[in-house]
Formats: sequence, structure tokens, C-alpha cells
Amino acid sequence: MLPLWPNQLLVTLSATHVAVLHRTGLTKKVLAQHEHAVTPNPEHIWQASLQTLARILVELAAPRHTAMQLTLESDLVRYLVLPPTLKHISITEKTAYAQAAFREVFGAEVLNWAIQCDDVAPAKPTMCAAIDQTLLIELHALAEKQSIVLKSVQPYFVRAINGLANALHKIEGIVAMVEHSRLVFATFHHGICTQIRSQAIALDWQQQLPEILARTMVLEDDVARVISIYAPAHKASALAPITHWQIKRLGLSNKQALPQTAYPLLEVMA
Repeated sequence: MLPLWPNQLLVTLSATHVAVLHRTGLTKKVLAQHEHAVTPNPEHIWQASLQTLARILVELAAPRHTAMQLTLESDLVRYLVLPPTLKHISITEKTAYAQAAFREVFGAEVLNWAIQCDDVAPAKPTMCAAIDQTLLIELHALAEKQSIVLKSVQPYFVRAINGLANALHKIEGIVAMVEHSRLVFATFHHGICTQIRSQAIALDWQQQLPEILARTMVLEDDVARVISIYAPAHKASALAPITHWQIKRLGLSNKQALPQTAYPLLEVMA
């Protein structure tokens, strides 16, 4: 018989970083934590991270049927938003439409991507995410080899947006997600995401914000000058003012907090 409250592995994976939280039971007691910096492989930027994760799983020796929830940071994911359509189209047609849109931006490599589109009404923009299909295959093979259950693979940005749904319900302006090596910017109108972009960041990401926002205003001059920042790894840092912009901080206050020793970027998975 399977345990009522199986062990859990919460994992964030990027080209440069791997974090794993192993917890168990109804109380979600933390059994182990691992965090490693990784040097990306030039051929497959996720390969070194996947090898590191495999080594961690061997060391943990988690019980059979442990459930793994895996979150991919934005250096391993591509995003776009399809404009509203005049009539309903099937999910197959929408995915083909998204693939064509991705290919226009990223080229023929899109043919090897797994694409997922949000299921929304035709009158609303559609958020889409794309992940290397080979990475997904390798993740499932790794889980099977370790006799654990891969419960979900989800982009960090998407998981955070879902977790922040109440706060974003009527939001206007820019939402910025701060990850280890990238900033993800989403434009919101009346709580609806209409544009997504990502930007590589240096150590001091706040110094880059004014320039990035200035470029955003050139591309989207009708955006409300409000930026809402979700930066769980920088809770203790004051947000520097930006001329002509109102700055807000987003947080998952309605979620159960992880222990203080847990890795901040796993907060969204609590």
C-alpha cells in the first residue's frame, strides 16, 4: 500500500543552478536540502544541471514512490502571448499557431520543443510556454530510474503566477519575477497578461531595472508605470526607487511558509 503522505522532492532546475528540498509527512518535515551552482553545457544547456540532479537523487536515496515536483527556471523555458482571436479554435490549432509564432522568433529549433498553451476564451490573450522535448524525456527517464514519481514539470514563472493569482486579479503594469540568472517581465492589463519577456541579469539586478523599464516603455507606451516585484530570494533587500515608477513587492502571504533554512526560490512551491 502506498503511504498516505508520501515523501516529496521539490526541485528547481536552471542551466546554472539546482536546488532540492526533501520533505515528508503531513507536517512537511524537511529531511534534506541541496543547492549547487552548475556550469552549462554548450550543446544542451540543461545537461549539466540534469546530471547534477541525478547525482543528488542517488545521494538522497529517497523511498520508492516519492513524489517529485519540478520547476524550470526561465533560462530553460521560452514564453510568448498569442493575441485574442475572433472565434474559438481547438487546442491543437492553438498549439500549431503558437509553434509558428515561436518559430518566427527562435527559428527551426522550435520543432523540438514541447509547447503548452493556456486554455482561455477566444477574446483573451493566450499565454504559451515551450520546453525542450528532450529535456522532458530525460526527466521522466531519470524519475523512472530512481523509482520516484514525477508529479509535475512546470515553469517557475507559471507556478508563481498561479500562486499569486489573488494579488494579480486586477493588476495594471509590469510584474517582474527575479530568478537566479534572469528577470521575467510580464505586462498586465486589468489582471490579464498581454506580454512576456525575459532578460539575463547580473548580480545587482536592481541596477538593471531602470534601463529595462525604459526599453519596455519604448515598446509598450500604454503600460501603467507600476512595477510589482516577486523576489523571494531578496526579501531582506530594500527596493530602490525608480524615477516615474511606483514599485510594489509581491509575496505569497496566503501560502504556508517554508522553514527559514529552505531555499527562497522554492517558496513558490510551498
